Amino acid sequence: MATKHGHVAFKMLDKLGVETSMPIYLKIDDTKTIAQLVTDANLLGQQVDPISDSQITDFEVRIKNGGGVSGGKSAPAATAENERTGLFNFSQVTSPYKYGVDVPAIADSKISGGKINLSDSDIAAFIAALVAAGTAATPESTSLYTLVALLDALLTFRKHRRAESRRSFEVV
Repeated sequence: MATKHGHVAFKMLDKLGVETSMPIYLKIDDTKTIAQLVTDANLLGQQVDPISDSQITDFEVRIKNGGGVSGGKSAPAATAENERTGLFNFSQVTSPYKYGVDVPAIADSKISGGKINLSDSDIAAFIAALVAAGTAATPESTSLYTLVALLDALLTFRKHRRAESRRSFEVV
């Protein structure tokens, strides 16, 4: 087996029509088929979907898939705003640095007392998917280190003002 590196990027749409990208970097086993790689990327997307109010409209693994994750939303939730994110920081193999995975439009239902509810089953499944090896792809950091364990999670905000200013309607 030779190891390749790549990423899956989920395109996420919020209620304002703002689209953003959420990348998850991967270590890829090149003895696996493209179908196995796309299946692993889809499974990761199925863990992202329940913890974000945004709709996953597409995902790419070096090539476009052409659709959202199976079983995902058909439209963004009424509370979806890509600017409010859930930042999940992970430890990495052989690195003292945190690596953060930012989930756009973290779902309102996953927030309790102003914090991300880490005991929520969907959140726990998402975390488990990021630290587990898949059949053809394993999540990793941009430094190509495997993710080990969740260190912390917090609510953050990422501005997408330019995209919002191009919209021609006002949400009340």
